[in-house]
Amino acid sequence: MDDAMVTGRMSAEKKEAGNRVLERAGLNASQAVNMLYDRLIKDQNASVIGMGRATKEDWEKAARIVDSVYIPIDPKFDNMTRGEIKLARYEARCKAKGL
Repeated sequence: MDDAMVTGRMSAEKKEAGNRVLERAGLNASQAVNMLYDRLIKDQNASVIGMGRATKEDWEKAARIVDSVYIPIDPKFDNMTRGEIKLARYEARCKAKGL
């Protein structure tokens, strides 16, 4: 499977604010976009992301989507610096691969 690039424009402020939310959830922008596309393909419907006038049902469906992507945050990272977190995650991946 060949990877394809998806490009979008937004303000730098929106990007930074969104990235902070994603980081707290342990996700990055590519993962979030992939999740959005997975949902679009599964539902074959873009109304939940604001195409046209949103109904009460659209908002309820959007809330269910958000709830379904909840990822618990491990409190062991609470008192670590960003560098320490990256190192801990790298070490965990190496350990899982038997390196």
